[in-house]
Amino acid sequence: MLSHSRNARSAALLRAAVLLAGALALATTLRAGPAAEIVRRAANIPDSAVGLEGFVNASNALITPALVAVAAITPLGCVIGAAATAFGSRRGMVMIGASLGALIFLGSVKGIVA
Repeated sequence: MLSHSRNARSAALLRAAVLLAGALALATTLRAGPAAEIVRRAANIPDSAVGLEGFVNASNALITPALVAVAAITPLGCVIGAAATAFGSRRGMVMIGASLGALIFLGSVKGIVA
């Protein structure tokens, strides 16, 4: 009984720490005003873009580099997953599925935004 309460207490403490770290990251992101301007200029979003137009332009400009990066990493994830499966790991197929799933997801986002 004592070990169960320690595990529950440590799990609650871990959840609180993760929540605090997320809140801190959000606060830091919201304070970074000049960084948003850098991203806006890098994505070639015009100053006159308002509302949904600005969001679509930013998404379209930022998703292409992300898609290229994921497409470069996906074969590595598939090879590692195949090796893990060959050595008897149950997680090998999950690795392959996650790699391919991330690539398909980003490709569909690119298609929706375009």
